[in-house]
Amino acid sequence: MHIHNVIYHSTHRGSFEYERKNGAPDYLLLFFYTPTLLTIEGESYMLDKPSIVLFSDYKPHKYISLSQEYYDDFIHFEADEEEIFLRELHFPLNKPIIISKEKCISDNIKDINDAWKCGSEFSMPIQHHLMMLLFWRLAEEWSAQKKINQDIPYFDKLYKVRQMIQKNPEENWKIQQMADEVSLSPAYFQVLYKKAFGVTCMTDVIQTKVAAAKEYLLSTDMSVASIAEELGYAQVYHFIRQFKKYAGLTPGAFRKAMRQ
Repeated sequence: MHIHNVIYHSTHRGSFEYERKNGAPDYLLLFFYTPTLLTIEGESYMLDKPSIVLFSDYKPHKYISLSQEYYDDFIHFEADEEEIFLRELHFPLNKPIIISKEKCISDNIKDINDAWKCGSEFSMPIQHHLMMLLFWRLAEEWSAQKKINQDIPYFDKLYKVRQMIQKNPEENWKIQQMADEVSLSPAYFQVLYKKAFGVTCMTDVIQTKVAAAKEYLLSTDMSVASIAEELGYAQVYHFIRQFKKYAGLTPGAFRKAMRQ
């Protein structure tokens, strides 16, 4: 296993957006600590808990920070003969998994970072064994996550609803409408949704709209009122209030700050 680059706690103040239209030319492990909207080949994921993704080579992806402070860890590496090892762990490629033991994984990556920078005669075998340890720990996290999902009734249907929300930020989502997608009562739907994803369904709706609004503000000259209308808001002031709550700035202030 050969490491090309590793960065521990890469930090960005304010809003942050990054896109690899053609992916990375090697394996890329990304550990997201802060709330992030991640898109992998058109598939969107709202990362509201510390999460890790292992990208295969040349897999297009994009991520947008949903908080005023963003930080992550990343490791670029070649797997070579370890590809068989990764397959045996059944660890998913190009799909985020929630990390419950944040400090354990973070410390492991820090050790890898330190070994990579060390450059001693023993650094290569140390890096190799630390990477193997990291993947065993990630496999453990993935196994635990699958068990949790299996214990939540209607998880697959709930997950599909979440994907619908994140793919359609312009939709004026209502709780009854979302509950109908799973054929559950609104009350039971909300309980299961929060249990499955750690946030309410309406928080997901708003955060998805805010993430989409950030893209419009950064990549177009659309007015705030036009963006609000595009995202299904009947009143622009309601959009501005929600945007400021989740982004920390009004839409106008956010655009100005990012274009300076």
